[in-house]
Amino acid sequence: MDSERPAPYRDAKRAGRDAVAEGLLELADARLASEGPEGLSMRRLANAAGCSTMVFYTAFGDKAGLIAALAAREVDRWIDGALTHADPDPVAWLDATGRALLALAAERPHHRDLVLTPPAVHDLGAAVRSAVADAWAARVPGSMGADVAAAVWSAWRGALAVGGDASEAAQVHAGVLRLWSATLTRATAATGDAVVP
Repeated sequence: MDSERPAPYRDAKRAGRDAVAEGLLELADARLASEGPEGLSMRRLANAAGCSTMVFYTAFGDKAGLIAALAAREVDRWIDGALTHADPDPVAWLDATGRALLALAAERPHHRDLVLTPPAVHDLGAAVRSAVADAWAARVPGSMGADVAAAVWSAWRGALAVGGDASEAAQVHAGVLRLWSATLTRATAATGDAVVP
């Protein structure tokens, strides 16, 4: 029994399973990027990996588990790619963040489709709303940050969903930026802080 084995054995076995799962995810990620959802056939993936389908089922449970793992991984990629930079100017921060999200969506359209389905979209939305609320609160403490963050995320989610229409997505982002700047300017007027649009 595994629990009776020395800890180094259990640790090595767990590390091996994690490495196998990561390798399978890399393969599935590449197939999704190049072939779209059709590339996620468990049999085709197993053939490409040189293993039986049982290896995929053991690692992810079923195809839905594989897709959920891919979506969670992509959400992490989007969070790292769009939300981890800092800019003291809240308008510049919002502009850079929105552009980064739209660029990620355009670069990886099949992955975008995964990210925009539950539960991944809820995880990404929570991260975006939190980051937007933090950017807002840095300038206007205690003032409607959650409402503004929800509105920004709703608009960006719509822009992300338009898919291949980059000009429409850019228009939505430009509108969000104008509204953000105007609302921020009004909110900070009482405190005497200047906001450069």
